[in-house]
Amino acid sequence: MRTIFVKLKTGNIEINHIREMVNEIERENYTLKKWFPRPGLKEKNTELVSRLYIGQSYDKNQFDLVEDGWTHDHCEICFEAIGEDESEYLENEGYFDGYDWICKSCFEELVLADNIEMKLNGLEKIEE
Repeated sequence: MRTIFVKLKTGNIEINHIREMVNEIERENYTLKKWFPRPGLKEKNTELVSRLYIGQSYDKNQFDLVEDGWTHDHCEICFEAIGEDESEYLENEGYFDGYDWICKSCFEELVLADNIEMKLNGLEKIEE
C-alpha cells in the first residue's frame, strides 16, 4: 500500500495525518498568540530539558524543574518549530490551545479551509 504525502512549506506531510489533525483541532479552542517559554524538566546528568512540565509528578532525583526551560514547540500538523525568536527556521507565534501549538500557515490554510478535501486536492502530492 502506497502512502500519499502533500507538499507543505516544511516538507512532505502524510495526507492522513493532516486530515486527522485538522479534524481534532477543529474541536479545540485555539487562539493566535506569541510563543512563550514554559517550565520544563531537565535530566540531572545532562543539559537536556526533555519534558514539558504541566504539573505532572516527577522524580526529583532524576530531574530538575527549570522555569522557562521549554524553549520551543512544534506545529502539530507540519512540525514547524515555534519559539521565542523568529528566524527562517523558527516561527515566533502560532495558534495555541493551552497545550499544543499550530503554526499560522497550517491553521490559516488548513484548519480554517472551507473544505479541507478541496484544499488537500489542490496541493502537490507525492506517493511513496
